[in-house]
Amino acid sequence: MTDAPRTDQGCLLTYALTTVPNPLTTSPPNVKPGDEDENSYADIDLVVSNSGSTPVRCSRIAIVLPVGTLAQDLALTGEGISAYVEPESGWTVVDVQSDVLLAVPTAETAVFAAAGGAGAAGAEGSAKVRFSIAPQGGTSEVTVDGLYLTLRRIMVSDKAGTARIEIEEWSTEDGTIPDTPRTTTLDIAKFPFRSGADPSPGLGRALVALTSQGGPPATRIAANAPVRLEWHHVRGDSHELYMDGRRITDAAIAGGSKYDVPSDIVRRDTAFALKTVTPTPDGGFVVRWDHLTVCVTDQTLASLTVDGALQLNGGLTTSTAGETKFQHPVSVLNAKKLTATGELRVDGNATVGGTAGVTGKLTADGDVQVNKSFTTGSTGESVFHHNVTIYTPSKLVVGKDMQVNGDLTGSLNITGGLSTGGDIRRGGKGVLSHNDTISMSNTQYGGYLYAPVYDYDSSRGYIFRWKPGNPISNGYWKIERNSTTAEAPQGLPAAEDIPDSEEPPAGE
Repeated sequence: MTDAPRTDQGCLLTYALTTVPNPLTTSPPNVKPGDEDENSYADIDLVVSNSGSTPVRCSRIAIVLPVGTLAQDLALTGEGISAYVEPESGWTVVDVQSDVLLAVPTAETAVFAAAGGAGAAGAEGSAKVRFSIAPQGGTSEVTVDGLYLTLRRIMVSDKAGTARIEIEEWSTEDGTIPDTPRTTTLDIAKFPFRSGADPSPGLGRALVALTSQGGPPATRIAANAPVRLEWHHVRGDSHELYMDGRRITDAAIAGGSKYDVPSDIVRRDTAFALKTVTPTPDGGFVVRWDHLTVCVTDQTLASLTVDGALQLNGGLTTSTAGETKFQHPVSVLNAKKLTATGELRVDGNATVGGTAGVTGKLTADGDVQVNKSFTTGSTGESVFHHNVTIYTPSKLVVGKDMQVNGDLTGSLNITGGLSTGGDIRRGGKGVLSHNDTISMSNTQYGGYLYAPVYDYDSSRGYIFRWKPGNPISNGYWKIERNSTTAEAPQGLPAAEDIPDSEEPPAGE
């Protein structure tokens, strides 16, 4: 920081400045896009006050910066420099421009010739950028209160040396403010850049994750939400960023200080690692790492292995692809139910303590055990392609029609009708039913019972036994069911009600 000397020809006000960073370092020569080298940027803070005992009236102050590629130049370009003055209520910045002013310094020599001398005009080219500040309302008295001016984002020249800032001041202590300004100069030193002055291994660059630019820390986010990564970047650093086991190939990361992770990328808890390589003054380098993990509330996992208990307080929803496998018993407790709207396949045993609702298909390659009732819906059908066994003392109750296409073994108690497409067999032999035609043979004397053409009277006929022993056409009898199998026909006369005189003589 340098104070301009105050003389009779000099400024009436006192000026002092400092720079950020301090000391000022030069930009690397011939910086090209894509290089890891970076231009040096600086801010100048200038304070103005009246150190004398007489009030000073001031109408304008101008700051002139040397621009060019010489050692005496401060900035490489006047573009992009912004100015701010305080107090804002009393002063305003005017005439901010990057026009080239008529000032040609002497070229650099081995003897460090003063700038502005003759003999080297136009060798490399030099210019000036001018910033003027004026009080609002035309004039202002500067007594006790001071003035603060800052110039930001100055691209520092790439040659070490001393740059001289010119101050122009339109002021007076008495009378009219003259048209010719008073002038003074302030010197700023530019030193060569030295990478990594004293890097400490193990100290990183403070990697942080944010929900957005200026947003809160992204310690816990929703799946697929965008994440902004930021870190402290020091000139000369080179960075590498890693996530999901890979390096992020973005050219802006190496010399930058941020990276915006796109949406639809962070789907689960994700760890980030920032590698920072800083060169040291002795020509070496130091490698430092920062690690950061962002937690995701609704994670998407490629696979999940749980050695202990897995508790779900909410719903468990799977996607339309893939499958869910259970290689151990699955219990549905507390009168809850297992509902399958699609196909439910059970390769082993399935034990359901509550209700299992299956609106689709249920396939079981192993045993299916139902300890309580098994109820199907009113539509559709239950098809068994293998034996179905009802063990004692349980029973199979059919409240409607039952169709048996194969053999039926064991006891069968049917409270309704029984309709079969084939024979009903008992002990390997068919069971007689309504409208069956049979032949009847005598077990003691042999021969088949038949009805001859001879009648006993007009109401009755004879029944004989065909002694040759073979069935004959008039020996077939049809079974007719008059009511039910459990009771005799009603309203028919019994044999004992017919008079004996009407009975045929025995043996005739």
